[in-house]
Amino acid sequence: MDSLWELADLVAGPHTTLNPAEAFVFGGAVIVHDLAMSRAAHSLLGGVRSRADWPDALASELRFQLRRSPHPSELAMPPEEIAARAEKILFRRAHAELAESLPLTSWKSLSGDTMYLISDPEIRIAYGRLIGEIAASHHWNYEKVTERLSAPVGAPGFAPVSWKVDSLYLACLLRTADASHLDATRSPDILAAVREISSDSRDHWIFQSRLQRPYLQNEKLCFTAPAGFSREEMSAWWLAYDTLKMVDGELKSADTLLLASGRTPFQVRGVANVQSPSAFSSIAGCHDWEPIEARVKVGDVANLVRRLGGKELYGQDWTIGLREILTNACDAVKAREALAEYRGGRRVVGRVTISVEVTEDQVWLSCHDNGIGMTSGVMGHQLLDFGCSSWLSPDTAKSTPGLIASKFEPTGKFGIGFFSVFMLGERVQVISRSLSEGPSETWILEFSSGVNKRPTLRKAAQSEQLDEPGTSVRVALDASIYAQSENSVVFRFKTHGSAFTTEGFASISDIIAYAMPAAECDLWVEEAGVPAEASPVIAKNDWVTVDGYRFLCRVLGIPEKALTDKDADPYSTLRDFAEQHKDDLSVIRDSSGLPAGRLCMVPESTRSGFYSARDSSFVTAGPARTSTRVYAAAGIAIGRPSRAARDSAIPILEPAEMAKWATREAVRLAERIAAGTLEAGDWCIDAAEQILQFGGDVGFPFWRTSQGWLTQDQLVSWMKGRTVLFVTHPVFADVRVGRTDIPASLEEGIVVYEWSHRDALWGVKDWPAVNNEYRGCTGALLRAIAEAWDVVISRVVEASAKREQEFVIGRHEGNEMRGECTVFSRSDLERT
Repeated sequence: MDSLWELADLVAGPHTTLNPAEAFVFGGAVIVHDLAMSRAAHSLLGGVRSRADWPDALASELRFQLRRSPHPSELAMPPEEIAARAEKILFRRAHAELAESLPLTSWKSLSGDTMYLISDPEIRIAYGRLIGEIAASHHWNYEKVTERLSAPVGAPGFAPVSWKVDSLYLACLLRTADASHLDATRSPDILAAVREISSDSRDHWIFQSRLQRPYLQNEKLCFTAPAGFSREEMSAWWLAYDTLKMVDGELKSADTLLLASGRTPFQVRGVANVQSPSAFSSIAGCHDWEPIEARVKVGDVANLVRRLGGKELYGQDWTIGLREILTNACDAVKAREALAEYRGGRRVVGRVTISVEVTEDQVWLSCHDNGIGMTSGVMGHQLLDFGCSSWLSPDTAKSTPGLIASKFEPTGKFGIGFFSVFMLGERVQVISRSLSEGPSETWILEFSSGVNKRPTLRKAAQSEQLDEPGTSVRVALDASIYAQSENSVVFRFKTHGSAFTTEGFASISDIIAYAMPAAECDLWVEEAGVPAEASPVIAKNDWVTVDGYRFLCRVLGIPEKALTDKDADPYSTLRDFAEQHKDDLSVIRDSSGLPAGRLCMVPESTRSGFYSARDSSFVTAGPARTSTRVYAAAGIAIGRPSRAARDSAIPILEPAEMAKWATREAVRLAERIAAGTLEAGDWCIDAAEQILQFGGDVGFPFWRTSQGWLTQDQLVSWMKGRTVLFVTHPVFADVRVGRTDIPASLEEGIVVYEWSHRDALWGVKDWPAVNNEYRGCTGALLRAIAEAWDVVISRVVEASAKREQEFVIGRHEGNEMRGECTVFSRSDLERT
């Protein structure tokens, strides 16, 4: 307290004289400012954990520490260490709010009397609120300080008229003095020795304990640290430098504000020796190291956004921009639904509507959702903060309390998806009304030329206001995206297969169904030139319940029209595939019972007709299609994006549940092979690879040997009677006749297996698994050898890495077929 008064006296200078009322208000603000950071102050208002924003603060810290959404039980009984961190964060966040209310807050004494910080009721009424505002203003920006505290406050009736309080001057004096209070008197070494200092606070304590009390030099505060900083204390030195630069900025801002308002400026107008790291090192020495500033900088922000928010990241496909718009809209709807459920209010039916509008000179695409909307602050800052996702930010939590504590989990996590809208066109309009505000608080953010020019943010005119909360994104489409006829608009559209991409034109409905096959809210479309109202495209989570045929047609990208027009080519083969496997599908659920996929394993023979043109399965990034496949399968697995482009994904299903599904599929295929409705063949090894990668047990034959097709158990039994094993690549075991591979008659002891990369391994090794050691068919073969010959698997692994040798693999029409083999000798492996 005394140190802060001394600093305030140094900052203001000898020309400043406070009258008794100003001295009282300033002293009260100093006390309240510090008191608001104490547990005692929070206990006056029921404790920090009884605050309305405590669930969000706790959930936010749990999400950060656990890297996932917290379970309700974790919110009810959180680990105390995490709860303590959340308390500390909420202390700081609620500091200004609490400081403003403390001077007028009462509590009961032990005798039951009502007590106040300011006991005299006349003084409390006259200055209590002002003291609170000045104490809280330390956390306001200068614009808000000017707005709230610009006019001096007159004297109350019991005081002389001259006792005016210049609240703006006192607010500037408090924030600059408090910011400058950084010397050893604030963090003495003796306190650090008796307290448990967290790693986060250590650097603060070190640098403040090294700083000597500042003195005035040429209108600037001069701090010194004669003890210097060692190499181990380098981070504390940089923190000191950055903090003093902040103090310098604070003093200069106060100086500008006071001069602009016609007031006498403080005698201190900045901080000395912070113009560069080398200047600061002259008064805060660096022992055995040099302070060279190497910061990550972005010189051309607009160019970075243009490249990484568009084609450089996502490629040339404009529908990626549409996908990102729809994903953000679905997230907004999910947020509102989750918030309503958390608050126990009326159920919200979320909806996203895409419309195409033709004007005289332009085609516009609009996406409207009835989600949580955005405040003007979020639209003007977080939305435009490239690389910063605003869904679970403190600002969003403030306007929608309870959202972070709810079950809401956004698909968008990288803070760059919005900028992909400029892949569709450079003229963009965002209209939004927050859930916490009325129609008059509808705001419009407009881009006239992409990110090349500054956008404008304005309040919506009455005719532009939204009747309910939500957001609309409107884009003037680039002419290269669409083709227009008298009655309709169609769009350029690419379908991506395993081997190549096909391009043509499609309706906006078909494109949405292709891009968002697992939509988490209702998707509707208003087509251009169609007089009827909006029509549904996909219902919320209908991928779980829609009949198998229509579901697989959606997965395969078959247009709606081709479902009924049986003569429509080239979709007949795809329709046959969907018809053949519609009843094989099963819904996969996670450990909590929620659907996490709908898949079935598929033999290659039924996929060969369209293998290069369509993929029969993929992992989604939330609701959206990605290029990540589930090999030898049909359907979808719900996933989360594995990188910022959201073109690849990892399944959300727990490894144990995925293993159970894979085992069930293996049993189904084994039953078909046993019944004679399915023939074992080369497809088996790929299906087995996928099942084993998922941690499942393969019950059908998938090992091609000189003994025929064997199961894993049969392979082990067969090898027990052998002393040597030859493993060869399929290319040496088949003869190509025309376009057909004819299997050779194999020599004794041959196993046909490809050690190298196979399609079934694309991306799968990065997925979670029950056991990551020796996964897949390679691991199964190595384990089979180790089990059959009773040797340690590490020796088998070493033998598999030895150089291959040439042997006779088999015969075809009496001719020898020679090829390279990996040789496993039982005697060599048993030798110690």
